Amino acid sequence: MKHMTADTMKKTIAILAAAASLFATACDKSEILAPTDQRHIYISYPEEGNQVFNFSFVSTPEESALIAVPIKFAGRPLTEDLAYAVKVYPGNKDTALEEGEEYEFPELIFHQKNGFEETIYITIHKTARMETGTYNLKFSLVSNENFFATRTGSLEAELRVTAQISQPSWWSQTVSDIYLGPYGDEKFKLFAQNIFNGDFGTLDDDEKRYYALKFKYWLEENPHYDNNVLITVTIQG
Repeated sequence: MKHMTADTMKKTIAILAAAASLFATACDKSEILAPTDQRHIYISYPEEGNQVFNFSFVSTPEESALIAVPIKFAGRPLTEDLAYAVKVYPGNKDTALEEGEEYEFPELIFHQKNGFEETIYITIHKTARMETGTYNLKFSLVSNENFFATRTGSLEAELRVTAQISQPSWWSQTVSDIYLGPYGDEKFKLFAQNIFNGDFGTLDDDEKRYYALKFKYWLEENPHYDNNVLITVTIQG
């Protein structure tokens, strides 16, 4: 076998070096671009880590309502509207919401105009059994041809729905003494339906005072009774 000349060896080394450079560049591009060609979908919980969405028909006079579950995705921006997918867990028939009669999912479409954010508006319908219990719906995002559902801990949600009136945990002795007065089912129903239907306990003092006074003025204009006793609040102003 003949030995390579110096010029031939230099040309061979140059070719190998160029090939290696192209290979490395291709690898780098693959590592950088591949993830952006994918879209990873997940639920954006209003309270970080809390997968439960509570709703009570006590807060509305309507027979149907919407529960909003916000979702997002990371990855390549949309160039068109794309479908995503969910999986509903069957649950116990005695405690799970019934499809059709008690809940309905919307068309599962991530709209391009909404950027990286979308909302699942699940319709829930009030039924007689909700007057005496709480019923749930568990579901999760799942992968399809458009989105990967791989973010563990950010894929599942549980709706808990009731029409049962009971004293909420936030209606403490302090709330009774300073703001709303003693708890009563009728008072709570009026407050939730006409003034504020969120977690009163998470509000700051100024917000609590604002809603308590708003309720006071509303009751003065719209007197209501509970067991023949006029409903009033504690706050002054």
